[in-house]
Amino acid sequence: MPDMKLYLPIAVAVASIVSAGQVMAKEMDMSKVTCKEVGALPAGKTIAVALWVNGYVHGKAGNPVIDSDKAQANAEKVADYCKSNPNSTLANAIEALK
Repeated sequence: MPDMKLYLPIAVAVASIVSAGQVMAKEMDMSKVTCKEVGALPAGKTIAVALWVNGYVHGKAGNPVIDSDKAQANAEKVADYCKSNPNSTLANAIEALK
């Protein structure tokens, strides 16, 4: 029997991408978008941005493995940074993870 812990994050990511993709029609320049702009997005778009951030961070690190606990922790760190720095760019929030 397959290990469900392995497939659950994949299933959640796919479901999130599908639902977020339906509401994310507008293109966003991720190098310029601010925390305030991300915070004003509907939940579906926020999920899409969070997935993008996770993929970006993993891609920069050359790491194709997704650790759902670490991804959630990083998303919370970015959210905390953005709450304190709403006019900061999302790129700066990502850099703050380091």
